[in-house]
Amino acid sequence: MSRPTPALGSERSSEGGEQASVDRDGDAGEVGGARGGEEGDEFGGFLWPPGAAQGAARRWAHTANGLTPRQFHILGLLHDRGPLAQTDLAAETDAAASVLVTQLNPLEAEALVTRTRDPRDRRRHLVLLTEKGQRLLRTAAAAQQQVEDDLFRSLNESQRAQLTQLLVLVRDDLTEGNEHCGTPASLDRKTS
Repeated sequence: MSRPTPALGSERSSEGGEQASVDRDGDAGEVGGARGGEEGDEFGGFLWPPGAAQGAARRWAHTANGLTPRQFHILGLLHDRGPLAQTDLAAETDAAASVLVTQLNPLEAEALVTRTRDPRDRRRHLVLLTEKGQRLLRTAAAAQQQVEDDLFRSLNESQRAQLTQLLVLVRDDLTEGNEHCGTPASLDRKTS
């Protein structure tokens, strides 16, 4: 799969080291200052350069398929959990209802999702993933998987599984066990 390498920027601090930034969604924006392997480096510094590269490349994998990372997340939730009430989807994505609508409108315009009245409660709207949405999600997930394969190409399967298990522990600690903070679970590689 041929794709451009995402450009990663960096800033120099007044002390000459590189600074890292994290955007509002928690994605690494610019390359961090750790140079990995130097004496005195903090463990977290090892995560910045690959994290920034992976975040930028993952965003490319989504946008190359016409999705924002948030829209990819929405499609993944609908894939994993089936139809959801719009209010439940807003809660799952930790988004205000008005913000969720701005994410759903283009998805619905592209026929990736549909919104219908809940037959059991006509006041509620259900959001459903369409067949076209499922196909696009699979394509975007495959592009994301390719990004991860490229990033971790130096690790064998056993090392990848071990790294995944360790990162899941860190994620679960940071998110209080909220496992839907990343890739849709059913599209992840199994770690056991």
